Amino acid sequence: MRKFNPLCILLFFCSMILLNACKKTGPAGPAGPAGPAGASGPAGPTGPQGPTGPAGPQGPTGPQGPVGSANVIYSSWSSGSTWAIDAGSGLNFFDLNTASLTQAILSRGTILVYWAVLGDSVNHVRNLPFTEMIGSNVFFHNPKYSVGKIRIETNNLSMSATNRYRYILIPGGVSGRSLIINPKNYFEVLKLLSIPE
Repeated sequence: MRKFNPLCILLFFCSMILLNACKKTGPAGPAGPAGPAGASGPAGPTGPQGPTGPAGPQGPTGPQGPVGSANVIYSSWSSGSTWAIDAGSGLNFFDLNTASLTQAILSRGTILVYWAVLGDSVNHVRNLPFTEMIGSNVFFHNPKYSVGKIRIETNNLSMSATNRYRYILIPGGVSGRSLIINPKNYFEVLKLLSIPE
């Protein structure tokens, strides 16, 4: 077996220590330039649209506004009624003259005529046409319309001059309002159309 010289081993270790002691770390060099950025990949496809969400609850219905009296034409009560017998028909008649009754209203509008019996416009207002029975006699009261005039005709030949009449003319542009009006309820009509008594 070969023997190692202890002196050689000692020299070997000393030289290793010296070599390590002589090593010095230098300063870091400058960073190299960055490499070019890689190209972006293509965008992925857009996903399908999601389903529509459920509708929210419906809000409460607001109150109906007043009908108003825009474009509605109305008269005051006549002071009385002067009757005459028509020679051709034999009927008693009374004429209400009104320049506001035009052909346009006759063609497309609504005409309401009211009769205050014996001049009473509080408790005995009737919408024409009207039929009544007095005793065993049946009497009719009908309005007839022409441009500028409303004629009241009746087969009652004993009409009092204290009877009074008034009219309400609703042009065609607002005639739809009459659909919600009961023309026989005089005071309801006044309220809905904002017409003074």
